[in-house]
Amino acid sequence: HRKTRPYPKRTQYSYVSRVYAFEPTPPFNIAARSGFFCLGFAPTRGGVDEDEEASQSDNEQVWGAANEYELKIMGTKFDCPRIHFVSGIAEKVGDEDTVIVSYGVNDCYPRMVEVSKDFLVSLLKGRR
Repeated sequence: HRKTRPYPKRTQYSYVSRVYAFEPTPPFNIAARSGFFCLGFAPTRGGVDEDEEASQSDNEQVWGAANEYELKIMGTKFDCPRIHFVSGIAEKVGDEDTVIVSYGVNDCYPRMVEVSKDFLVSLLKGRR
């Protein structure tokens, strides 16, 4: 992830992410990387089936931290958290074409998302 510089300086930092691909042999130089992106909020209970495990907690304190603080860069607001931090990536058991990405939202709420490896590869651009 990368911190954006606050603009103007009195505002808080925001965080964005990118995907990296490394060469398979030492010294493992970066072979390609994606552009910057952000990961989304959890769906609210009103937007999904009540039995859906991925829906947002009813805890108001967590809900606010996880859904209210949107990413804003140079006056443009994005539909994603101001802070998200990718903390892990693992191949999905039984599905070698998919990975599970774990991340935190606004330093408060944990999330996981399934992503196809083909999609991640499609984001990569050759190193210049």
